[in-house]
Amino acid sequence: MTSISMRTFPGLFVGRRTVVLAQEALKAWPAEPDAKYFCGACDEPVFATAGDSDLRDVVVKCRCGEFNQI
Repeated sequence: MTSISMRTFPGLFVGRRTVVLAQEALKAWPAEPDAKYFCGACDEPVFATAGDSDLRDVVVKCRCGEFNQI
């Protein structure tokens, strides 16, 4: 499994990206994820994926309030 730290950015620049709340993304984690993504600010897990998802247009909002993107 790969651990990836996501980069944070100001919420003003979310634009057309889809915002996913970390709480919801954590509930949907597959049993055996290939990669886990962590918040760039607080290092908490925010997303996991078992496939080659296209995350370029997805923003994950962490519980700490930071917006994260690949």
